[in-house]
Amino acid sequence: MPQLICTTDEIGYREGRDILFLSFRDIPEPSSLDDEPWERIPERKTILRWLDDQGISWEPCLHCSPGTLATPYRGAIYLDVAPDERSEHYQKLLAFLEDNIGRCRFAGVDFWLVPLEKSLKWYEQRQAQLD
Repeated sequence: MPQLICTTDEIGYREGRDILFLSFRDIPEPSSLDDEPWERIPERKTILRWLDDQGISWEPCLHCSPGTLATPYRGAIYLDVAPDERSEHYQKLLAFLEDNIGRCRFAGVDFWLVPLEKSLKWYEQRQAQLD
C-alpha cells in the first residue's frame, strides 16, 4: 500500500520547532522487490518497541536536502519529542538513546536534531523548486 512519508523539513515546518530523528546505516540488501530490509534491523526494532512502551509517538521520515534526488525510504523515524532540557520525555529519550558522552548507544544508528531555522530554510527552498 502506498504511503506518504514526510521529509524532516516538512515535519519541522508542521511542528514549528526543532525536531529529532533517527537514521539507520547498516541496512541489509533487499531479497526481493517487495522486501523492506530496514524492518529487519534489530536496533530499529528495539528502539520502536521502547518508544511504543513509553507512549512516545514516532513516524517514518525522509531526510534529504532540497535539490537532491529522491531516495527510497531507509527506515528513518521522526521522534515526536520536543528537544527541551526540562522535558521528562526528552530526558528519558536521551537516557535511552545516548551513552554517557552523548553518542548514540546503538550501533549503526544516528540520532539527529534539526533546528527549526534549517527546516524552514529547506522547506522554503523545496517549495520554490515546486513552483
